[in-house]
Amino acid sequence: MELLGEVATTGINPNIAKRTNNKAMITLSEAIDAYVKNRGHRLKPATEKQYRSILQNYSGDWMAHTLASISRERVEQRHKAITDGAVWFGADKTTLRAGVGTGSKAQADLWARALRAVCRFAHDHYRDDAGNTLLPDPPTLVLSTKRQWHGTVRKTERIRLHDFPRWFAAVAAVRDQGEQERDDIAVTVCDAAEMALFTGLRKSEIFGLTWDRVNMGGRFFWIDTTKNGDPLELPITDTLREMFHRRLKIKNADDVLVFPGVKGVIQETRHIIDRISAATVPESNDEMLSPVPFKWHDARRTFGTVAELVGVGNYILKRLMNHRTMRSADVTQGYLHFGADELLEPASRIERAILEHAGLVESKKSIDAQLLSALESMSDSEKRALLFSIVNSNGGLNVRK
Repeated sequence: MELLGEVATTGINPNIAKRTNNKAMITLSEAIDAYVKNRGHRLKPATEKQYRSILQNYSGDWMAHTLASISRERVEQRHKAITDGAVWFGADKTTLRAGVGTGSKAQADLWARALRAVCRFAHDHYRDDAGNTLLPDPPTLVLSTKRQWHGTVRKTERIRLHDFPRWFAAVAAVRDQGEQERDDIAVTVCDAAEMALFTGLRKSEIFGLTWDRVNMGGRFFWIDTTKNGDPLELPITDTLREMFHRRLKIKNADDVLVFPGVKGVIQETRHIIDRISAATVPESNDEMLSPVPFKWHDARRTFGTVAELVGVGNYILKRLMNHRTMRSADVTQGYLHFGADELLEPASRIERAILEHAGLVESKKSIDAQLLSALESMSDSEKRALLFSIVNSNGGLNVRK
């Protein structure tokens, strides 16, 4: 009766008013939880972890604050503070590796993107019974209005073509040492690093590859769960086939992963990668060479660079590098579907170019040059005889002498 009386007096149902008020008073922490729950399987665990971590580390003091109280001014000031390294609410910095928590332009933009995703979701999600929004516009809009985004430049690090011989020799040396010392992790990381360079795959895709997704007879393998959510079927080129055979020889009966660690997926590879980089410097080093630096994504950028140099088409390169194709807005791209069979030839061209630059196979240009040089020293009759011999050995077209 009391409820009815209040409705009759004010015209407002207090239960509805309370529910509406609760939505309007949603906190940042609650909004993050709702965002994650709403996205469900579409939000990868790694992305969820990154969002929660970056928001806690740089705005941990806001978690109990309502979204409505997080103003444009506060966002602008916090973005600058992160840029300057003047704010941190994460773990004790003394327990972390050097550089963590110092702040940067990239960290500031990453924090703002995570906050923007949560605020955009909440702004649209929380409404009253009439469908009206209950929260102010996302406060991160100020960064666009005032052009505060740093727009961090994409990294360009890669292995330079002239460093290929040193890098491959170093990988082989560290792998050989690992085999002699029965250091299975070192051998595995070396194989994985080479696969990264010959495929352009991401580190997580390589170390997550399982044997049930490798078809040696059909010369293809596939990645089930990729960063963009699309399935990916890739060819097994000659170099990859040799590598897979090498992995099979040392495979334990219970190994599920192609590149297994002691306990499942290998997490830490930096110490092996550092050994490879150190091994790129020759002992004599008369030319004062510096170590060839290497990070996993460098291999991806290197693969893409070589692919462009050998003229692999843009659509095929997107597929090889697992850039989104299945849900692209490009109408033409929607009609193009490349499986392992279609991708084998362009992948082999990229592989050949990498091996040539590494000095592991003779350059096709060098072979052509040698052939032309030999032909120039021959008489016309000798050339006709050679051509007749070649054609005749291939089953025979009639060639006039």
